[in-house]
Amino acid sequence: MKRQLLVILSILFAAQVHARCPQNISLGDIPFDKNSSYFDSQYAKQLQQLIEKTQADTGYLLLEFPLYKGETDKKIREYNLWLANRRIERVKNFLTKSDYHQPVVTKLLTASQEDTRTLSMHWCQQESGETAIASAVAPSRNLLK
Repeated sequence: MKRQLLVILSILFAAQVHARCPQNISLGDIPFDKNSSYFDSQYAKQLQQLIEKTQADTGYLLLEFPLYKGETDKKIREYNLWLANRRIERVKNFLTKSDYHQPVVTKLLTASQEDTRTLSMHWCQQESGETAIASAVAPSRNLLK
């Protein structure tokens, strides 16, 4: 846990990092029920297929979750941010328990025009010679090249 926190803090203070995804391949979406961070079992099957499909590829998995920018209540915004992070963590935990070895990058889209509860998954194909991004899912297996 300390190591993960150290990696996250060093990235935050070092520089602003953006995931570059030139060959963005959509792998589908995972919808969540209102006020829930759990996903339906059919999406566990979808995640298992994603693992099988990308395990041997060179690249990384990008998980994006939009946050509605029109919410004016500060407490609701904070709750929505917390819930968005919990939803992302549920997916990342599933991947970790499934022994997923590819890097995972997460992105919160804080200026969404729509109030949605859907996590989008994209495969970002890595070009040969590009730098790989360290993953918070399994930092010991996905170090910077």
